[in-house]
Amino acid sequence: MAVFESTASGTLVSLEEGEADVLRTLLGEMKQLITQEAAVDHAVIDRLFPAAYADPKDAQAFTEMVGDELRAGKLHAIAQVRDALADEGPATAQVSDPDPWLTVLTDLRLALGTRLEVTEENMDGDLDPEDPKSNAMAVLHWLGWLQGSLLETLHTKGEG
Repeated sequence: MAVFESTASGTLVSLEEGEADVLRTLLGEMKQLITQEAAVDHAVIDRLFPAAYADPKDAQAFTEMVGDELRAGKLHAIAQVRDALADEGPATAQVSDPDPWLTVLTDLRLALGTRLEVTEENMDGDLDPEDPKSNAMAVLHWLGWLQGSLLETLHTKGEG
């Protein structure tokens, strides 16, 4: 199970091999999704890059002005987390800047939650092993746990 420890220079994140593999796979999929020329999954892209304005013309103008920068920021965060995980096996990463990790975990949760059409009711319910979505829902819960654990470690460090 993943472990988060406060250190003098930030937070030490330790992931078992299976956990690291899942995160590596998800990061690769997220990178591919963000870099696609023609977004295949518009609902996920719309969730990751929501319209800044209600008026479609204003929203389009905003996207044209800063869209590439927003994508670059997300890709940079993905690269930072991916580099921290090494190529295989268990992973231990010293996180001095939690922002890329928090960005990536939020984006992964948004993307997966959108694909699974998560609502409060099905997010809070027990997982049904017969449901074909149950494995993906378990990953979504795990990502939330990772994010919450990182935040709690940062908060605890801030109190000390």
